[in-house]
Amino acid sequence: MHLIYLFLLSIFVSKADGNSRKTIFQCDQHFDESQPEGVIEFPSLPKQLALSHGVNNSKPEQQYNLQCVYTFVAGSRQRVRLEFDHFLLSGSSENCDIEYVDIYSEVESVDEDILSSALGGRYCGTVAPHVRISLRRVMKLVLHSRSTNHEDNHGFRAKYSFIPEDKFIAGEPVGGKKCSFIIDSSDRKIGTLYSPTYPGTYPHNMHCSYLMKAGRGERIRLFFTDFDIFFGGEHCPYDSVTIFDGPTPASPIIRKVCGLQQRMEVYSMGNSLLIHFNTTHPAKSDPRGFIMDYEFSTRFVNIDKLLNKQRGVTHIRGTECDVRVESNRETFHTISSPNYPEVYPANTTCTYIIHGLQGEQNLEKVILTFDSIAVLSFDTSPATAPPSADIDDIACPSAWVGIAIGEGNMKAVMSSTDDSTFDVTLCERIPPNSPLLGPYISEGPRMVMQFGSTETRDDNISPIGFKATIEFKTDFGVTGESLGTSNECKFRFTSSTGFFNSPRYPANYPLDTNCTYYIVGQPGKEILLHFEQFALSGNTDNNCNDYLDVYDVFVKNGKEELRRKERYCADTFPGPSVSAFGSHEMRVVFTSGSSGTANGFKALFEIRTARKEDVPRGEAHIRRGAYRCGSVINSTSEKPNGLIISPNYPVKYNKDVHCDWQINVKEGYQVLLKMEAIDVEGEMTSNGASCQKAVIRVDGGPRSEYCGTKREFFEAYLSPSNSVRISFLTAPDKVNGLKGFNLSWTEVKNLSGKDENVCKSDSLYLCTYSKLCIDAKLRCNGLDNCGYGVQDDTDEQHCQNYSPRTFYTAKFMATSSSATVALTILIIVMLVLPAILCAH
Repeated sequence: MHLIYLFLLSIFVSKADGNSRKTIFQCDQHFDESQPEGVIEFPSLPKQLALSHGVNNSKPEQQYNLQCVYTFVAGSRQRVRLEFDHFLLSGSSENCDIEYVDIYSEVESVDEDILSSALGGRYCGTVAPHVRISLRRVMKLVLHSRSTNHEDNHGFRAKYSFIPEDKFIAGEPVGGKKCSFIIDSSDRKIGTLYSPTYPGTYPHNMHCSYLMKAGRGERIRLFFTDFDIFFGGEHCPYDSVTIFDGPTPASPIIRKVCGLQQRMEVYSMGNSLLIHFNTTHPAKSDPRGFIMDYEFSTRFVNIDKLLNKQRGVTHIRGTECDVRVESNRETFHTISSPNYPEVYPANTTCTYIIHGLQGEQNLEKVILTFDSIAVLSFDTSPATAPPSADIDDIACPSAWVGIAIGEGNMKAVMSSTDDSTFDVTLCERIPPNSPLLGPYISEGPRMVMQFGSTETRDDNISPIGFKATIEFKTDFGVTGESLGTSNECKFRFTSSTGFFNSPRYPANYPLDTNCTYYIVGQPGKEILLHFEQFALSGNTDNNCNDYLDVYDVFVKNGKEELRRKERYCADTFPGPSVSAFGSHEMRVVFTSGSSGTANGFKALFEIRTARKEDVPRGEAHIRRGAYRCGSVINSTSEKPNGLIISPNYPVKYNKDVHCDWQINVKEGYQVLLKMEAIDVEGEMTSNGASCQKAVIRVDGGPRSEYCGTKREFFEAYLSPSNSVRISFLTAPDKVNGLKGFNLSWTEVKNLSGKDENVCKSDSLYLCTYSKLCIDAKLRCNGLDNCGYGVQDDTDEQHCQNYSPRTFYTAKFMATSSSATVALTILIIVMLVLPAILCAH
């Protein structure tokens, strides 16, 4: 109440300027160590005081102009603490023109002009200043008021006190700076460090430095029990605390942090740490700084012993014993518990983050195998020790080894949550050769393991703790039995059905890779192969930069013989394929080049009962849903040409069809093939084909596979010998089933550049332009039997003068019984109608 009394008795000075009148009340107050604590208040101005000075509140031009300066001067080695418990002034945080409080907490002396002092903050409205602690002995508070608000609760109330400065003196001061210290373990092993004005709002534009020096063999632990630094962005561009793992700013940075942090813990790697606390401009909030416990000790884990000078095994900076194990490509490493093979320390948690290679060219998996585990979580006496039979089911209350393989568990362990769960938890002494020792294999390129102890137990048997081997093995992402060394892409498949794929499918395959897939059946079996996806990299200069070779494997006298069926590149989507007759193994080799990549391929296979003959002698349903057809066609003087027709043509073909035709003509002759009609699902382009569901193959043909609806892509083909083989296959799963195809064949002798006299006979005809020698019976039969390489239809010219007219109908057609009649009629019409037209 004495302060209120002083306020009411304050001196006032009146000034007039002719038109207006302002009343200024002088209310400055001074507090020193004679009053080490107390309360300051600013109540509403009593009405009688206003009336006694002739102030008319109804006139806006006549108002108070009140300025009160509260000066606090603490004693030697003391500071001022100011805490508000009531605050209600006019205005708001966005508009403090009428009434406000300015706080100056960095004043160097009593006589310092506040206009030259750093303003610690301006406050009005209902938001009270946070606790304030002066940086030195002096603090000043200035109240400015032009308010006429006379509400009962208007004003503020604050408690002040003078507190010891000792807790802010962290160590030996450096360079006379207020907040730069050297903290040496020779002075104390355990202590607490406060930011300069904690828990008061810290000053701005300040730089503090704390150098922490430990003794030989000691490490340093920092634990922030409270941390509140203005958050100005992700990389803390304004206010921040930076911790260096060494004695200078050139040392590696452990962390640079700001914002609110909870229970932050930091360890040095060596025997020194440097902490920088930097502030910039005043923040809208009132951040309080930090309080930090520190400890110098030799009890912390010896990092050098834990790492054992292994390449690729590194300490995670800032932690006590967290370790990162990184592959150097197909490498082996060892990890162990702290102090192994001696007793591990209590109250220690070490996390081992294990990383295999992952990138455009590499993908590895982690294989973890324990050499020994003796992590004792129970009393070793018989009364309390768990039964060994249930060792994999027990809880591990005081020591454990946890393995996180699943992505969710790895994230939980990495975030250091109390509820971290593991895929596997191990403890106690596990006997040798137990399956609990592993191996444990990661799902991807990463695995996380954690060792923890809340206390130590010793069964007087060495070793104590754990030791494990880590192997990084290339993960090609291919199912099947792995062959060769770990970095070789070789896989064997023996199941009746399955699939294989390019490395890392459906992700892009790596460059410079060679993978071999062995699909192995037993004697009496054949292999059906078809592709679900196929996308290889290629370019205009080299479409076979990456390619896939498919081989039939034959074994003779114990030796393998590989016969390549086909090479597929970027411009071809392979059609269905069946192993050659007598081969019960297929081998697929994938090769990628040094540039360009793609999704690759996925192929499905089926190992099933082999066909009984290489080329069938008719048609047959060999199994449910599967259809086998074809024939051996031998030309004669009466049968110099014919047609090859797909099953059911021109009705839709079915799924799982396998047809083979073998055409043999006389020695010295060749087979001319021409596509009369084609309607097979898929697509052909000028330089490629996509025949995923159905395919026509001609051995030795200019193209490996044919499909689609454009006949012009099937150019007339002349076999290199007197024999040719044609195959037609459809996928075993769903097909669209189009009409199929109609392919003509003709026995010819190519006399281009040769003696043409051999074709001068009444039984032979020499094509004018192509120089093909054909049977004379083929003239005027309605089919172009001369066209090869050049346009030549001379065998179908001047038919009205040609006699006798012999028309040959091919009898060696592969058809299904359901379409025989229709096909016979169709062929007769095709062959006879042109001759009738020629006769007229």
